Amino acid sequence: MGKGFFVSKSVGVVAIILGAGALATIIALSVVYSQEKAKNNDKVLPTDGVTTPKPTPTPSNNPWDKYRLPKSLVPEVYNVTLWPRLTEDEVTGLYIFTGEVGIQFLCVEETDLIIIHSNKLNYTTAKSSHLATVTALGAGYKAPSIVSSWLQPVTQYLVLKLSGPLMKDNSYILHAEFIGELSDDLGGFYRSEYIEDGVKKIVATTQMQPTDARKAFPCFDEPAMKAVFNISLIHDPGMVALSNSEEKDSTDIVIDGKNLRKTEFKPTEKMSTYLLAFIVSDFGFINNTIDGVLIRIFARKPAILARQGDYALNKTGPILKFFEKYYNSTYPLPKSDQIALPDFNAGAMENWGLITYRETVLLYDQEFSSNSNKERITTIIAHELAHMWFGNLVTLRWWNDLWLNEGFASYVEYLGAHEAEKTWNVKDLIVLNDMHRVFAVDALASSHPLSSKEEDIQRPEQISELFDAISYSKGASVLRMLSDFLTEDVFTKGLRTYLAEFAFGNAVYTDLWRNLQMAVDGSSTDLPGSVHEIMNTWVLQMGFPVVTINTTTGAVSQKHFLLDPESEVTTPSPYNYKWIIPIQWMKTEVNQTAEWLTAESATIESMKTLPNEWVLANLNVVGYYRVNYDQENWEKLLNRLSSNHKVIPVINRAQLLDDAFNLARAKIVPTVLALRTTKYLSQERDYIPWASATNNLDFFYLMFDRTEVYGPMQDYLRKQVIPLFDHFRNTTDKWPNVPEGHMDQYSQVSAVSLACRTGYEDCLNLTTTWFTQWMTTKENMINPNLRSTVYCNAIASGGAKEWEFAWTEFKKTTIASEAEKLRSALACTKQPWLLNRYLEYTLNPAMIRKQDATSTIVYIASNVIGQPLAWDFIRAHWSQIFSQYGGRSFSFSNLINGVTKRFSTEFDLQQLKQFKADNAEVGFGSGTLAVDQSIERTVANIKWISENKKSVLDWFVAETKPIMAKRCRTSRLCIFFLVLASVSVATIVTLWTITLTGGGDDDDVTAPWDRYRLPSALVPDHYNITLWPRLSPDPSTGLYFFTGKSTVEFVCTSETDLILIHSNKLNYTRLEDTHIAMLTASGGGSAPSIKSSRLQLTTQYLIIHLNGKLHEGQTYRLYTEFTGELSDDLAGFYRSEYEEDGEQKIVATSQMHPTHARKTFPCFDEPAMKAFFHITLIHPPGTVALSNGMERDIVNITIDGVEVTQTRFEPTKKMSTYLLAIVVSDFSHLRATQGDTLIRIWARRKAIEQGHGDYALNVTGPVLDFFQRDYNISYPLSKSDQVALPDFYFGAMENWGLVTYRETRLLYDNVTSSNRNKETTVSIIAHELAHMWFGNLVTLRWWNEVWLNEGFATYVSYLGADFAEPAWNMKDLILLDDIHKAFAVDALASSHPLSSKEDSIILPDQIMEQFDTISYSKGAAVLRMLSGFLSEQVFVQGLSSYLKQFAYSSTVGNDLWDKLEMAVKANNVSLPGRVHEIMNRWVLQMGFPVVNIDTATGEVSQRHFLLDPESNVTVPNSYEWQVPVWWMKSSEHQTDVWWLMEKTAVNPDMRSSGSWVLANINVTGYYRVNYDLGNWERLLLQLRAEHQVIPLLNRAQLVDDAFNLARAQLVSSTLALRTTSYLSGETEYIPWQSALDNLHYYYLMLDQTEVYPPMQEYMKHLVTPLYLYFQNMTSDWTLVPDKHTDQYNQVNAIRMACSTGVTQCQNLTSTWFKQWMNNPQENVIHPNLRSAVYCSAIAAGDEAEWEFGWSQFMKASTASEASKLMSALACPSNTQLLRRYLSYTLNPAMIRKQDATSVITSVASNRAGQSLAWDFVREQWEYMFTQYGVGSFSFASMIGGVTARFSTPAQLQQLEEFVKEHGEDGFGSASLAVEQALERTRSNIKWLQQNKEEILDWFTNQAGHQKSP
Repeated sequence: MGKGFFVSKSVGVVAIILGAGALATIIALSVVYSQEKAKNNDKVLPTDGVTTPKPTPTPSNNPWDKYRLPKSLVPEVYNVTLWPRLTEDEVTGLYIFTGEVGIQFLCVEETDLIIIHSNKLNYTTAKSSHLATVTALGAGYKAPSIVSSWLQPVTQYLVLKLSGPLMKDNSYILHAEFIGELSDDLGGFYRSEYIEDGVKKIVATTQMQPTDARKAFPCFDEPAMKAVFNISLIHDPGMVALSNSEEKDSTDIVIDGKNLRKTEFKPTEKMSTYLLAFIVSDFGFINNTIDGVLIRIFARKPAILARQGDYALNKTGPILKFFEKYYNSTYPLPKSDQIALPDFNAGAMENWGLITYRETVLLYDQEFSSNSNKERITTIIAHELAHMWFGNLVTLRWWNDLWLNEGFASYVEYLGAHEAEKTWNVKDLIVLNDMHRVFAVDALASSHPLSSKEEDIQRPEQISELFDAISYSKGASVLRMLSDFLTEDVFTKGLRTYLAEFAFGNAVYTDLWRNLQMAVDGSSTDLPGSVHEIMNTWVLQMGFPVVTINTTTGAVSQKHFLLDPESEVTTPSPYNYKWIIPIQWMKTEVNQTAEWLTAESATIESMKTLPNEWVLANLNVVGYYRVNYDQENWEKLLNRLSSNHKVIPVINRAQLLDDAFNLARAKIVPTVLALRTTKYLSQERDYIPWASATNNLDFFYLMFDRTEVYGPMQDYLRKQVIPLFDHFRNTTDKWPNVPEGHMDQYSQVSAVSLACRTGYEDCLNLTTTWFTQWMTTKENMINPNLRSTVYCNAIASGGAKEWEFAWTEFKKTTIASEAEKLRSALACTKQPWLLNRYLEYTLNPAMIRKQDATSTIVYIASNVIGQPLAWDFIRAHWSQIFSQYGGRSFSFSNLINGVTKRFSTEFDLQQLKQFKADNAEVGFGSGTLAVDQSIERTVANIKWISENKKSVLDWFVAETKPIMAKRCRTSRLCIFFLVLASVSVATIVTLWTITLTGGGDDDDVTAPWDRYRLPSALVPDHYNITLWPRLSPDPSTGLYFFTGKSTVEFVCTSETDLILIHSNKLNYTRLEDTHIAMLTASGGGSAPSIKSSRLQLTTQYLIIHLNGKLHEGQTYRLYTEFTGELSDDLAGFYRSEYEEDGEQKIVATSQMHPTHARKTFPCFDEPAMKAFFHITLIHPPGTVALSNGMERDIVNITIDGVEVTQTRFEPTKKMSTYLLAIVVSDFSHLRATQGDTLIRIWARRKAIEQGHGDYALNVTGPVLDFFQRDYNISYPLSKSDQVALPDFYFGAMENWGLVTYRETRLLYDNVTSSNRNKETTVSIIAHELAHMWFGNLVTLRWWNEVWLNEGFATYVSYLGADFAEPAWNMKDLILLDDIHKAFAVDALASSHPLSSKEDSIILPDQIMEQFDTISYSKGAAVLRMLSGFLSEQVFVQGLSSYLKQFAYSSTVGNDLWDKLEMAVKANNVSLPGRVHEIMNRWVLQMGFPVVNIDTATGEVSQRHFLLDPESNVTVPNSYEWQVPVWWMKSSEHQTDVWWLMEKTAVNPDMRSSGSWVLANINVTGYYRVNYDLGNWERLLLQLRAEHQVIPLLNRAQLVDDAFNLARAQLVSSTLALRTTSYLSGETEYIPWQSALDNLHYYYLMLDQTEVYPPMQEYMKHLVTPLYLYFQNMTSDWTLVPDKHTDQYNQVNAIRMACSTGVTQCQNLTSTWFKQWMNNPQENVIHPNLRSAVYCSAIAAGDEAEWEFGWSQFMKASTASEASKLMSALACPSNTQLLRRYLSYTLNPAMIRKQDATSVITSVASNRAGQSLAWDFVREQWEYMFTQYGVGSFSFASMIGGVTARFSTPAQLQQLEEFVKEHGEDGFGSASLAVEQALERTRSNIKWLQQNKEEILDWFTNQAGHQKSP
């Protein structure tokens, strides 16, 4: 014997720790193994890696296939009238605009073709039946007629082919009328939305640049095609209309009875289409006038009232005046409007006279906005106003020279801002904001020149791609350099003549060089070449040089600077990557004469130095290049920084840092040298050097924050920044004061940001305190300058509470700059689930505006935890993201760069390349170059890390030695981890050996332990089991566990030296003989000793090899002691958690069925291995222990010093292991007796106190009595316990004597539960109690016949429930709940027979797969049919005999047929064959027949019914059935059953010409019926005339048969739809529900198509009478219908009326829900209606309704109420809410595991949620499969649910790829469901192709009839 059963606490804890260590190592090795396996699987085949080129299409010479306009036509004047609708169209739900345009154009070359840009516009056909008309402007000539007109979507043209040529030098007018969508895509004419005072408001606004004017009206949409524009806007009175020019006139008009206003504007100056703007809004404005120019600032009225526009207004005038002086040119327009838009993709847009801005860059609020916000406003205004001349007055001819427009504005914005705020010294910031930024991009081999060839930039996405850092920041830097070496006077002189020459025209960049050269020629400026020659070296080749200066020799050289010097430069350069370089420099604090480097190298004598001299080049970083020095000069500069850094100009201090770090990355200087430039920073107080350092060190964070470098790097930087932090703490009087200087304010932010980032406790405490004070007091005292960094650090340090608070503040703030700070900070959290939620929000414009989506993703990617999440996110949603932003968004390349900037491993590189390959067809649009740059950057990063990581680590460690030593001394966990590692390695070696060797000498694959079925040599007799569940987590591991001991007594039936007994996930205690079990013989005999004992994980066995044989007939005992985890996996012995009175409580409970008893104790875990069980439970005092038997004795004892209670139970009856149950809880109960049987209902105390168990207690007795009477056998046990569990995977489980239930299935609350809940409770109690006899008393031998157990219980559950509630007529509901449900699955070629061969059901997942619709619902339907043709009396008689004979044993299905055959004979029942023969046709072959009746001939035939008649049935069978036919003619029932025994027969009585024939009366038979068309017509006529003549169930069946026959192409879809026409007169539930179930398929297939609107109209027409019927019956919803099924149909009426848009219904449900929201304590919605009302109100509402529903769900204490809310939360159309809800299923604290798959299925049933659910399942497949794949009955339902809508080839392809991807691992209990999903999808595709048009026509016709008088 072992020393004792109970493991001591210390030993137990150590064992668990060791186990956890081993487990962690096993997991790690598993991951490595799977990765290596994946690598092997992904080996490149000979053809891999080579993209097969697609055939190149023959280039078209047609002008409409070219992206550039022909030069034959030139626009002169546009007359454009537009009418944007600011409310949704009632029919389409879209926002639209209508317009008309007259374009006067000049023909400059004869042509018979008009090509004009047009994109996404729908044209009104003119009288000529063409899309436009053309007329001559002059009287002396005519326009040719239009021959044809069409739209060319690819090149975005409207094309008009003419009958003859337009004549040169003649002018013509093109007129067109059109409609466009006023969408929210931020391009063209679009809509922006915002909320003001709780009201949603719409702005119609524009963004034409670069190629979206064509989305607003047809136009010649190229910058050189300048014209004059006359704009008119039609809008609602009271709205403000704006355009580029001043308002000319505003008049009231009436259109279609609607009062409107038409605002006309004065003609514009001659300008390009991309500069056009027009806006309709409800905005307010402020204004002033400067020198005759009207300046206005427009914004939301509250923003204007809050004076947020004042700063912009005050600065616009001075900046305008500055540019007038700078350009020596008066502002060309009479007004300058500037408007702040809630939704705007760019920062701002320079529309001439009407500049549009994001709110954040125009509005300033002193209380909320920071100094950086203020600076950004000033610089952006300056940027846009600079364009009024440079870009607008003079426009570049084509987009290839975009850099000159944007580079110039980016440069002079600093000059304009400096003029507005002279104390800021803002001009210096160009180095940080532009030069350093663009250096990073331009140092890549994938960069591009500033100017491209005109022919290389053609397509819109190529144009958009030019709006990048090169065009803006390099352009600015190069022009700044040009201005510097020319001098500002010369530069501005040339600029002024350029503007004067090309005013109102177009130019190319060389025109500017020419004018500048003229200015140079008129000055004394000396240059080494012409402006053209010098500047083309900077403009026509990409990149920039590094200038290397050797101060020993005076040698100066240049070289193309590349971050990765080994990268291949494939772009040729006309100058061989050599530049003409101006060098401004100083020697030892003295400025020197500028030098020019015109060759690759030169010697400059003056640059030689003496020992005490040093050289510094590129003074103030005016040159666009980097500088390197000899090592000696570097050392001198470093020494100067350390000793007196201020002698080096501040910008050059920043430059030294930036150059050194980047030269190190390029392997030109050592990385250690770069790091040494930071050592002086502890003395630095200026902003720009610190910003340069932190920008460069950010690269180190990106590369190292997941490595061992991170710790010492943090320590070093913390040491460096603390003096700066302390400086500002002191100078601001401990933070309340604000530094005076602009740059000092920035530097203060840097100090706080870096101090917190490096973990400085003073900083972290400071930011957390400030944020907590804000949360507590709701008063934000944080200085606006510091808010960004404080918010970020506080959220990073906090959890969900801080994040949710910030999210709430973000959503409610009306200050754009404050929202921006919060939006950025929300990405700082360390919680992955919050980051995932935040990512999902970016897809929902209601959560994150579209303008902010890409930057939000980049913010998240900047977070080390968020980067992989963001990368996964954009890959998963690439198509959606690309469609929204890829084509024209300037920020799209930033997104790609942002999410990949951390990439630094081969795996990252492989993923990135795969991403590029996977999406090659979709493309990357304006991010194409960014993808290539990301790949190049990743390659460089990989090399850099491999070469530098060690030296960087060594340097940081050396610089922080004292800190590191302190850290090591205080680390107490080191020893623990060493021990843990040792244990783990030992464990792995052992397990690896076992895995590889099998653990013994016998490694034959056919060994008994490699088979899933037990040998027959041993049979259990009884078990003695003691279990001790720990209801609190172990303090060391955090795990819940249980310990146990077991003695199983078994009989040997044939000699063997092997004991196999099931065991899964149990850890065994080694006993005295070192084995994990002990064997003894009963009755004084001897047992052989144990040779070896081991576990076989795959087949889940404990294997014991013996040194001798066990003898036949001898009884033995096997003893074990074990530990298992009491996990929350809902299987075996598991834990359930709930909260009561604020306290978390634990329940230890069980689910053994079908193969989980082995997870609780070692056992012979097969249903035929019945035994007696003696159970003892150890549990905490005060808790209750339950098991199958009655409690026998309860005592308090002490074990290892722990006081516990021990409960022993009576021995069970002889039963199977899967029926065992154990529960330890804090529950209370209700009790009653029924005869000699004690009935108890157990549940949470609150639920019992509130009476939630009363109904179950009241119906259990009657149901038990019914079965005792029906079976003619007394209930076999002394008690019937039923327990409601907070966490339970299934509906219920029939454990003998202790039935376990989900709370929703057992508990009923009069206040919150519906009649549906009540029916569920009584029917499921009946189902489980039926099992007490059929399944428990008599058990089927093996799982291949599970259908007989479950089908029988399903069938008789209706009988038991009907007995308990006779008024409900429950028996009829089997038609809807089971027969129709089974038909849908059993009509697939992938179905399966009821009974399988025993040897085909072996694995646990194969067993689980049997628990499906076929077993439950088809089983019930077939047994009901059997009872029908035998008669109930005969059926019950045979059943009773069967139960008596096989009590306490196991049987097979044929045993029941034999007993029924005996009853048939005893009662002289006439059958066409033996029960066995008849039933085997229904049991052994899958599917069912359709019976065809031809009433003209009386011929009756049968065939296998398949939804897809072309599907391939691979299971061989005759597919003939012996079919009992119950039938009637007209209203006359035929008394005898007629049998169809072969394929075809004739029943003369069924011939009829005037009367209708109806077969399968009351749907007693399991088959469908089809008729000749004449009989169908007679039946339809009867339905319309007097439907009550046809039995209730047959009305439902006619509808169901017709729809499914139509899907199978046996009748027309029109015929099926006609069966619903009579429903407007039907009030019964069952026919209505049948129709709705079938129409649900139509919704699944068609609700994303044009069929949807007329279908909705038809359904609204159909359901309105039913809605009104119940409204009247219930006195306006105040009463409840008396009849049970009427209560159900009332719900249908409300659900359908609301979903089809019956306004009265929608108002009703929204009102009820709002009332509840306003008073959450009082929910007046009747429980029956809550599911429908909740769903309707949440669907109609938005986030507020959803959040309320979620909060009520989280606090609901009634399971049925929680269930209703859980279902309704899947109803919103807001996809972000749906995504959030899906993410909650991964968190059991949000959605219990038992409910996860059903929530996913509910979301998938929402038309807005199906694709989200499908994506979610694919993304989370590994988690899903691990959690639910084996052992979950609902897993198959989830697969069916998320694929139910699949009906397109693309979806089929996705499904096939999904199956292929996961085929190797399998699909567990969903394998069949996956097959069925594939089959169903193929069938759906065919069905849609064949039926869609017919259905559309029918619904359209019906809608027409309904509207006609």
